[in-house]
Amino acid sequence: MSLLQLLENGELQQARMTAQLRLQVSAEDHEALLTLARLAAAEGRLEEADEILDGIRGLGPVAVQVRLTRLALTAAREQHEQAGRGYQSLLNEVPDLPEAIYGMASSLANQGLYEQALPHFQRLVELVPGQGRFHYHLGRNFLELDRPGEALESLAEALDLDPTEVDVYLVLSRTLSAIGQVDQARSLIEYGLQVLPDQPHLLNELANLQMLQGQIQDAAQSARRVAEARPDNLAAQANSALALLAQGRFAEAVEFCQLQEPKSSPLWAVQAAALEELEQLEEASQSYRQAARFADCDWNTLNNWGLLLLRLGRDAKAEKVLMRARRLAPLRPEPRLNLALTWARHSEGGPQALELLQELLELRGLPEALRDQALRLQRHLSQGSVEAVGT
Repeated sequence: MSLLQLLENGELQQARMTAQLRLQVSAEDHEALLTLARLAAAEGRLEEADEILDGIRGLGPVAVQVRLTRLALTAAREQHEQAGRGYQSLLNEVPDLPEAIYGMASSLANQGLYEQALPHFQRLVELVPGQGRFHYHLGRNFLELDRPGEALESLAEALDLDPTEVDVYLVLSRTLSAIGQVDQARSLIEYGLQVLPDQPHLLNELANLQMLQGQIQDAAQSARRVAEARPDNLAAQANSALALLAQGRFAEAVEFCQLQEPKSSPLWAVQAAALEELEQLEEASQSYRQAARFADCDWNTLNNWGLLLLRLGRDAKAEKVLMRARRLAPLRPEPRLNLALTWARHSEGGPQALELLQELLELRGLPEALRDQALRLQRHLSQGSVEAVGT
């Protein structure tokens, strides 16, 4: 097996050791140098990777691999537009090169150009149908395009090809949850835990799903399993706090959160929710603000912060927060409903609110409770008396 195949199979230590041994025999072993350059790049040592590549003088296939690695370094520096031009140039010379197609698709997706990235991801799975990670990225791209049905198909194919890939379980689970299929999401995660027993990310996801289903004791038990095995695991900390919150132990939840350092976005969000239950609204808003500073802040945290801001009379800020929640979760009706509420609280926003409510009411599968709230809000618009809509 070649060194590059070892890398592709994830056998990084074996690839590193073999490359180092080969360089002792020949300091100009191109594949060995290329392997060490790629390992350096993967570990964030970009300058070192550049230096190694400078020492490779091969032609033909070796030169192509060097170009691919340099382009990956460009993308790692977040110069995605430049990387895209490089990948396109390479594809003009070597059509249907999977690594170049993947790089091209990723550079477009990283610029938010999901429509343009889609045909490249689709071509990739046609060329290499047995590579699960390509189906996974196609599924993620479908999600960005608000096409959950096709996303689920691609993600399911990725899982069939590699049932040990944790990220696929997590994205599949959250996609199913987003379209209201929480039972199916839980079954999926429970299957994943049979394949990967006690996997902490899957246990955290199971706790989240159990919480959604109202199975508080089960969720607390799942959270404790992770916390005991991984006391420094941020997601486990958040789920332990969430279990306290769900059991109504609000002061304990706040105290637990305050003791944890560093805090993750979910932990700040639990602290905020507990403070809100204790009617410490200003402190709750500050905790939500801290949660929202993280890149992985979820839509539900923003949605809840938006509602709290409405309670505090800070409608302009609430509108910005709810708009962000809507962008993060375009499939969820709650941010749209609460955004309509925000607009409805001001006479000039009435028409805009009514338009958004009409879109919401036309959604297939809208939960009955949310439908009732949307209809009630429509009626209240004409009366000039609009109350906060809960989640």
